[in-house]
Amino acid sequence: MGREIKFRAWYKPLGVMIQPDKLEMINFDTKVLGVYMEMEGMGYHVLRMYDFELMQYTGLQDKNGREIYEGDILQDDYGAGEVEWVQEHCAYMVFTRNPSIYHRLESDGKLVQSEVIGSIYENPELLEARGDDN
Repeated sequence: MGREIKFRAWYKPLGVMIQPDKLEMINFDTKVLGVYMEMEGMGYHVLRMYDFELMQYTGLQDKNGREIYEGDILQDDYGAGEVEWVQEHCAYMVFTRNPSIYHRLESDGKLVQSEVIGSIYENPELLEARGDDN
């Protein structure tokens, strides 16, 4: 059985995170122009692709049971790092800046050592501040 497929989006014009109930791509001739997003029972909203950053759920939870998405900042034994999809490894990995390394997420479904402390859109200072400590 595969993981649950869901997304959230950082809406740039308002600087807010959106958790859509339903997401449908709008495309013409295979060019995605935007999406319809149903949000909190308020109906569909049309958003242009360049107005937001789409982040996919990794299928994992942190040590507190919080869902982990691309763009989240995790604190673990390696320090604070950003969750990214790394195509060459076909895996979600965490990139820490100091030291500059990628490491794999635990794959048992719930991460016992990692905690989501923010996201790169809402809290970019968490990565910068922690990177300057060493």
